[in-house]
Amino acid sequence: MCLTALWCGSSYAALGGAPTDFGVAPARQVRMLAAGAPANFTVQTSTLPSGTVVREYTTPDGAVFAVSWQGPFLPDLRTLLAKYFDVLTTETARRPKAGHSQVRIDKPEVTIESTGHMRAYAGRAWIAGALPAGFTSADIE
Repeated sequence: MCLTALWCGSSYAALGGAPTDFGVAPARQVRMLAAGAPANFTVQTSTLPSGTVVREYTTPDGAVFAVSWQGPFLPDLRTLLAKYFDVLTTETARRPKAGHSQVRIDKPEVTIESTGHMRAYAGRAWIAGALPAGFTSADIE
């Protein structure tokens, strides 16, 4: 499986930047980690024409600190991961058979997890240093 071959739609930014424009109207949900605390992140959910659901987790100032995807096709990972896409391609190129069914890359600057097979893909990526207080990777759906 070549992760770069499955791109879907046009988009503009992502992990570490502004939310992605997939050309579909996203649903936004403001969330907080503790009851009564001010909202400290927003989840923007986009269902792509392919049926894949993409979630982007943003800080109050609009920076994406985590993304996740699940569905029958991979989203445009080059756009969704932005500058971190190079980490994915570099690390998978170093590993024999990397990317065939699952990949986990854990670097100081980013963690990327991707798994799946035809018609059943899922993954997530996050910038550990950008996670809001009290937010952990377990909070990424």
